[in-house]
This record gives sequence, C-alpha cells and structure tokens, in this order.
Amino acid sequence: MDWFPAVMTLVGLLVGVGVQELRFWRERKDKYRDMVFEKRVDAHQGAYYRFGRLPRFMAPSALMKDGGVRALAEELCEYEEWVSKNALYLDGGSRTKIHMFFGYAIQKAKKYKDEEWVKNIDVGEEKMELYKNMVEVQVAIRRGIGVEYLPEEKTPVDVSYLARILDEVVEGEEELIRREQKKREQKG
Repeated sequence: MDWFPAVMTLVGLLVGVGVQELRFWRERKDKYRDMVFEKRVDAHQGAYYRFGRLPRFMAPSALMKDGGVRALAEELCEYEEWVSKNALYLDGGSRTKIHMFFGYAIQKAKKYKDEEWVKNIDVGEEKMELYKNMVEVQVAIRRGIGVEYLPEEKTPVDVSYLARILDEVVEGEEELIRREQKKREQKG
C-alpha cells in the first residue's frame, strides 16, 4: 500500500488543476459575455439612433423635392453599410425588421419618382403608413437588446399621437407639398 498515498496525491492534484481550469474557463466566459453585452447595447443604440434620422429623408415633402429620392437612397446605403458592420451584435429580429424597412423605403422611393402618382398623393395616409412601419422597427430594436430592466412597450403605440407630434416638428409640410406639386404642374 505504499502506492496509495502517491495515487491519492496525484488524484488530488488532477482534481485541483481541473477545478482551477473550470474556474478560469467560467471567468473568461463571463468576461466575454459582459464584453459582448456592451457591444450589443452599443449596436442597438446605434441602430436606433441611425434609424431615427430616416424620417427627415422619408417625409413626403422631402421625397417630393428635387434630389429627395437620391438623398434617401444615399442615407439608406450608409445605414445598410453600418448594419452590415454591426450585424453580429444586432439580434435577428432587429436585423430582419431593419432590412424589411429598407425594402419598404425603396418601394416608397420608386413611387415618388412617378409624377402621376405624386399628383394624387394623400399626405396623411402616407405619413401614417410611414409612422407605423417606423414604430415596428423601433420596437424591434429596443426589444432586441434583451434586457429585462429596459423599458418596453406594454401597450401598442398610438400612431396617431406620433403623427401629431411629427406634424408639429415638421410644420407646414402639406404646404410644402402643395408648392412642389404646383411647381411640377407648371413644369409639365
């Protein structure tokens, strides 16, 4: 039995090293998770901020101006490039909603190139459609962070309330649109 203490020492050493390695592995995993979480929050904040810039380019008055569709296209390209650079930190739901909104924005821009369609535009309906689509993306980005203590939408957002707020911010948009329509009619 002279070998028993040596075996027990060896087993103790292996168990000690194993426990130490397990602790080290868990510490690295926790550190990595914290680092990724910070980057995820930064990515979602960046997506939310950049997405908040789009209404300036997508408002009916902005799209009807000369060069308005081009300005929207440039802004969408910059935003899409940013999303691609940060895609690993954005959750799948946010990425999907953002890309769906890109498609929506491109379709909308194509419509504004059609002068006949622009003459018959219903500004209020266009704004409501835009606001609904924007709210969906903003909610997806906020939820995508995955943090329980951040505020979430408990009830559906009242889109008409958002429309009134944005109408106050963009004062006289209908008048600008009427002027643009008159200019186009006079040119044509």
